[in-house]
Amino acid sequence: MPRAFQSHLSRHVEDLAGLWDFAFLGDTNLDSVHPDEIKFDDRMAVPGSFDATPRYAGRRGVAAYRRRVHVQEFGRHQVVIDGLHHYGRIYLDGGHLGDHLGGFTRFHLDVEGLDAGEHELVILADNRIDYGRCPLHLEYFDWYHYGGITRGIEWHRLGSLWIESLITTTVDLASREVELLIQYRSDVTSQRKVPLKISINGRTLVEEQVTIEDAPDTIDRVLELKDHALWSPDQPELHTLRVCLGEDDMVERIGIRTVRTEGRSILINEEPVTLRGFNRHESHPQFGHGLPDAVLVSDLQQIRDMGCNFIRGSHYPQDRRFLDLCDEFGILVWNEIIGWQHTAEHLNDSGFIDAQLTQANEMVMEAINHPSVIMWGLLNESDSHQVETRLGYEALTNHLRDLDPSRLVTYATNKPFEDRHLDLCDIVSVNAYPGWYGGRIEDIPAALDKIAAHLDDSGHGDKPLIISEIGGGGIYGWRDWHEDFWTEQYQAKLLEMVIRHMFTDRDCYAGLAIWQFCDLRTMPSRAMGRPRVFNNKGVVDEYRRPKLAYHVVKKGFEDLVERG
Repeated sequence: MPRAFQSHLSRHVEDLAGLWDFAFLGDTNLDSVHPDEIKFDDRMAVPGSFDATPRYAGRRGVAAYRRRVHVQEFGRHQVVIDGLHHYGRIYLDGGHLGDHLGGFTRFHLDVEGLDAGEHELVILADNRIDYGRCPLHLEYFDWYHYGGITRGIEWHRLGSLWIESLITTTVDLASREVELLIQYRSDVTSQRKVPLKISINGRTLVEEQVTIEDAPDTIDRVLELKDHALWSPDQPELHTLRVCLGEDDMVERIGIRTVRTEGRSILINEEPVTLRGFNRHESHPQFGHGLPDAVLVSDLQQIRDMGCNFIRGSHYPQDRRFLDLCDEFGILVWNEIIGWQHTAEHLNDSGFIDAQLTQANEMVMEAINHPSVIMWGLLNESDSHQVETRLGYEALTNHLRDLDPSRLVTYATNKPFEDRHLDLCDIVSVNAYPGWYGGRIEDIPAALDKIAAHLDDSGHGDKPLIISEIGGGGIYGWRDWHEDFWTEQYQAKLLEMVIRHMFTDRDCYAGLAIWQFCDLRTMPSRAMGRPRVFNNKGVVDEYRRPKLAYHVVKKGFEDLVERG
């Protein structure tokens, strides 16, 4: 599988995607597993979800992966993993490199002083639901938790000086000024001078000597890109940034754009934009969370065909490859840390908060240079109506702003009339299901207007309002003369009413994220409320076959664009 766009031209990087040796160890104590005692008796695709394959479908336990890595010369190396579910443990030549919890974010582990030759890399992936070990994945969540090495994995050879990350921020639109922060590390114990070269689209902007310290440090530069086009949803212009520091380099694509709010509007490059789109899970019956490139492209073809300009990544950080495509196609993205209906008990648990903060760090660093990402989210539908959760919400919203003050912060509430923390949001985001969980289709306008009026009355009417979830279930292929719940006709009529009401002579709504793009498997604990053990509210089914609602949404969004 191809890597995400971030790349290196000087650094040696080996893509470890392919078929690995595999063994399913089942419900065993992870701490009792020793790599040299594992009997590998199968093969498994990496990336991929092992428990989406026929032999291991629905199995929970420890899965072991193994492959050989060829090291050309003695030195420092890194193993870089984009997704490992849910709890991972990594070994090299039988030695423990490290652990990681949470499956949707990128992380790396350093390998120091490794000799040239063949080495054995073993990765354990534990997909059991275990709050004590991994509080980010819980049994009651309304999506299926697949396991395995689900995203890309690479082996990097490093020198004595290497770039850890590049962070770009647009500071001035008129002059096209972009601040560049270069974070690097070095294992040299004394100061030294090395060359720094910065280029955009192949044109050198900076070429100088810089002093390198003997500890992790940063280099800050402001780039003036006066002749470079802005990035916007209508004209998603991207620029290739390359930074060479000593003998190492890093290449990123960037977009020059700003995002902020003004009253009820969201502004991209100081121009108001109305968000129209979907919630989207990264899930497929054959691939689990490990979607191949073809599915990512197909999803975005359908999303664009319906006239969308917005995706809410529900309910976890999205794959870097998907963000690359959103950058290219001008699709705006809400990227959020994993979470669903957390309680006051969770939000007052230091272990849970620490795991969320770490995940926020990884999400932001992974997506910081994607211009398509305009907001960070957290804690979907959690207990924001309880005063006891205030400190947890403050910790996470403040942390996201500290990490990246250039983007907006929000969370989706399903308790808009009792919510106590909306002052922490840049955007008010409300999940509501009139016409599905209570009432009928004709009740939708009054229910939505009641929410908007309450926000005005409670002092939050000066912020943009997004309906961040709304919709109804429709079983693919079920149509009858009654046109009632679970039929494709009912779902289509419901969404037609939502779009017509929200965007006809009303200026209180800044955007809509329909629940949801595609049907997806949910957890067995939710089976009685979910026919087929699927959340069936997608406008396409799990294999991306369109329902009647697909065409209704397409016409509704196209009419909205024509009206301007």
